[in-house]
Amino acid sequence: MSKLIYFKRYLYVIDRLRSRPCSFNELQEHVMRKLEKDDIDTTFEYAIRTFERDKKDIATLFGIDIHYDRKDKIYSIDEDEIEDQSVTRMIDAFSIHHALQEGNKLSPSVFLEKRKSLGTEHIHGVIHAIQNLYLLQFTYQKHWEDFSTEREVYPIAIKESQQRWYLVALDKSNGVVKTFGLDRITDLKITDTKFKPFSYNVEKEFKHAFGVETYAPAEKVVLEFSKQQGNYIKTFPLHESQHIVEETEDTVVLEIFIHTTNDIIMELLKYGSDVEVLEPESLIVTIKGSIKQMANLYQ
Repeated sequence: MSKLIYFKRYLYVIDRLRSRPCSFNELQEHVMRKLEKDDIDTTFEYAIRTFERDKKDIATLFGIDIHYDRKDKIYSIDEDEIEDQSVTRMIDAFSIHHALQEGNKLSPSVFLEKRKSLGTEHIHGVIHAIQNLYLLQFTYQKHWEDFSTEREVYPIAIKESQQRWYLVALDKSNGVVKTFGLDRITDLKITDTKFKPFSYNVEKEFKHAFGVETYAPAEKVVLEFSKQQGNYIKTFPLHESQHIVEETEDTVVLEIFIHTTNDIIMELLKYGSDVEVLEPESLIVTIKGSIKQMANLYQ
């Protein structure tokens, strides 16, 4: 049997159990129906023994444990236990892909964002260089400069922010860790020059970042949103540190702990009059200045 069929089977099991707990018979019917729609030979029997093997493989490959409730005789997945974001993204993408397939490919009922992230063609090569400790060479063009520069870097990781992808790397020229937008990289070359691994904790260094900028100190930011916008922010938090301080009939007050860089300033400005910065004072002054400059454009 093709390895692809095994993989699809795992994802169909996960996809079904993320929806709601179910019995083995329900799960069996779901998996077989999905495989049939894929025009996959389903003459084999998806028996409980096969499912038990799949459970072990799913735990090994994805780190997802499938729980069994002996009383109700149902299987379930605890979504909170899925810590690996890449696994979550992959499963989500799989679910969306097959929902579109079942809807007769891209039907008139589905409208996708026409904007797309550039530079994603570099991801495979960059990850290869990271895993094998190869020096990277490329041409880099900053958005705010009208000239490009040649770079040599020791790649560390790839980071995503607001549908854009960035390379986190140590610049060979000055020994400083920097972020490079993949959409601004051209002439990428994976050299055969190896480098020794070095210690850099990406998660720790970007823990308080909104986006990829960390040049400003991290500090507590208190925001008051209108009730409507606050309800949206509660379902899609600005930052992992976000917590609600107070809710009234008209407002939602929350705190985040982040580097107060241009990224968060631009994010707050887009909410217009639906948000007010309460702390810190330095951020209030910056926001006021930006609003004044915007108003001057329309005098």
